[in-house]
Amino acid sequence: MPDIQKIKESKKIKDGWWASLFSGPVANHMLRYVADINWITPNCLTTSSLFLCILACGFIANGSPQFLIIGAVLIQFVFILDCMDGQLARYRNQTSNFGAWYDRITDRIKDFMIYFSIAFGHYRVYADWKIWPLTLTAFFFVYLFDYYVNQDIKLEPAPKTQAHNGKKNVILKFLNPVFGFGEKVYKTVPILQFHIGEQYLLISLFLVMNQTRLFLYIVILLGIFYSVYWPVSKYHGRKPA
Repeated sequence: MPDIQKIKESKKIKDGWWASLFSGPVANHMLRYVADINWITPNCLTTSSLFLCILACGFIANGSPQFLIIGAVLIQFVFILDCMDGQLARYRNQTSNFGAWYDRITDRIKDFMIYFSIAFGHYRVYADWKIWPLTLTAFFFVYLFDYYVNQDIKLEPAPKTQAHNGKKNVILKFLNPVFGFGEKVYKTVPILQFHIGEQYLLISLFLVMNQTRLFLYIVILLGIFYSVYWPVSKYHGRKPA
């Protein structure tokens, strides 16, 4: 019998909003049934998530509303498995550099497949060529999000004495309300934090509504905001998150 308490403790202490609220707990419950099956390894779950994503993208690429809904549901299971592989690794104490690398690489592959299938499905149904540059732009910002959320967030803000020349700095006086508003929005509207779980949630919601173009516009707008707000606030000694 698996150690239930140890399974509960395998969840990430600090995780994205959607992973903490839904995907992580579901993955943790499912883990109870596979935790002691030796041939199911963390890398096996990572691979399963990748292949399930391929299946989901097949439905999304069809472009018809009913298939988009199926793809949307499968995308959520893709992320559940993505949470589950890390939990299994921590439960068995099988974390490794290769496992971390493999998980990151497959995440990027899944990003590409999802966005490509969204564009392909839309083009297949509507013959709208503008979906391709729109998707490419949104995909570019997805990689910026990945940097800001997973890498830049680990960097400390610039010391205030270095970032500006005293409180009388005119530019900083103008920017402080902007930073304060951005930080408040970031913390009170968790879906806008855009960790991978929040990305997958938004993808699923807009697939169900058959509003893929609107989703891409939202990603681009968020990307423009973060690409300016995040580095500038760090430079001026603020911590965005």
